[in-house]
Amino acid sequence: MIDAAVELFSIQPWELVTVSDIVDRAGMTPAAFYYHFTSREQLLEEVVRFFAEDWVATVESLLGAAQRPDDLRLIPEKLLDKVDIAPQVARIFFLSTATAPLLVDTMHREARARLVRSATKAIRRLSPEREVAVAKVNGVSMIVLYEMAARSHLMLDEPYRILGPRRFREELTRLSGVTSGYPDPSRS
Repeated sequence: MIDAAVELFSIQPWELVTVSDIVDRAGMTPAAFYYHFTSREQLLEEVVRFFAEDWVATVESLLGAAQRPDDLRLIPEKLLDKVDIAPQVARIFFLSTATAPLLVDTMHREARARLVRSATKAIRRLSPEREVAVAKVNGVSMIVLYEMAARSHLMLDEPYRILGPRRFREELTRLSGVTSGYPDPSRS
């Protein structure tokens, strides 16, 4: 049932997906749906919560493993690979509409806040001399870049289409160095 909902939520706005659509796609009955979930909102929240937890764990792991600035520059590329593994669920998480339930928005904000703290901590670990305020700005910039890159990649929006997949990733790596405060010295 979750797989059926993910398929539907990823191809149309969640508010247009009905319980009937979900159970039809899953080959189940409404009774089976309501045995497991109280509403489609609860199902959406569960899908988003699972992805948010996985996303946060992945980003925190990559930030924690970074031993040098080059490691930070490569994080966005690794995250795009992660998005490619589960594009439907990632699409739901990153492209949720403004009409998504409040809990979904809350999960987004909490994930972002936690990741900003982790990114700031990684910057401070790699550059303890960096001012705290500068490290926080770097942390915010890094997480916003990761989210925007995932959105661009998933939506195949204009920057992605113009640059193409390879060049998009190259530019993303370059921007990752800038946002983290470690621009690639070999590039002008």
